[in-house]
Amino acid sequence: MDPEAMRRACLAFRVKLSRDTGLDLPAAVCESLLGAAFTGEGEGGEEVTLQSNTGLFYAGLGEAIRDQALPFVLLDHEKVAWWCFREAAEVHKHPVGMRFLAGSLILGQGVTEDPVQAVVWYQKAADLGDAAAKVKFGAFLMTGDPRAGVAEDAVRGLELFREADDQGHDMALYLVAQCYLNGKGVEKDAAYGVSLLRQVINREDATKSKAERTLTICYMNGNGVEVDTVQAALWCQKAVMSGNEQAIELLSIIRECDFCGSTPARQLCVRCLKLAHWHRETDPHKGPCKEHCRRATEASQPEVGGASTSAHH
Repeated sequence: MDPEAMRRACLAFRVKLSRDTGLDLPAAVCESLLGAAFTGEGEGGEEVTLQSNTGLFYAGLGEAIRDQALPFVLLDHEKVAWWCFREAAEVHKHPVGMRFLAGSLILGQGVTEDPVQAVVWYQKAADLGDAAAKVKFGAFLMTGDPRAGVAEDAVRGLELFREADDQGHDMALYLVAQCYLNGKGVEKDAAYGVSLLRQVINREDATKSKAERTLTICYMNGNGVEVDTVQAALWCQKAVMSGNEQAIELLSIIRECDFCGSTPARQLCVRCLKLAHWHRETDPHKGPCKEHCRRATEASQPEVGGASTSAHH
């Protein structure tokens, strides 16, 4: 942008921001903000500037200001971010700006909390095809929210989750799986829900640990699979290793010692697959586990001398 065009843009930015928020940013700060560039969300990773895509630029600028991802500290950053989101949503009709504006209204960041208006903006962004907004709006529809003026419509919520999944949104398939596991918006088919959870896990995306934890609960409760404490513990351990903090507490609940039935277990024997709470060589539970492994190993050995049991016939 040539210097004269930048000067005019900065003047307009300062005037509108001051009029709408009462804030008066220095001209140098405004120039620095408007001269930024962002990677466009959903735009193939292309660089976005004020000139190339004004609506998406304001959405990206607001996000950077909100998250304090700037080379300098900006006072009243949440209010400036809200204003940028509103500029992107109301003036330039960009769905990403609409979604971010809804988020500010939900949390009361830079503006008075207003869940009713937030849902309006989520729906507008969803109608314009924004996958993340479809997930947000669909979540409101799944349960309804009187505070936000939303009536329950789980069928429509599931449709939005499916559309978002078709668009490649990470969270969407996990939410579809939850619908089948719980019979929300569709006839319950827990086995199919479990199969979707396994698909989520195989994708190795940000939702993997959530799916692993949910699969843990399925094995604990027999939802879509047979009750299997060992499998529950294994999947819960995977969830912990994937960084799911909620799985840590869950692991202590499901790992009940197979030898004394009291203290939550800490170890899973890889030989006999028994859960025990021993953790030192001197622990009294170490002996019973070793003995169980010895008996299990002997029982699995074929009889000497060529004799066979009825199980082999």
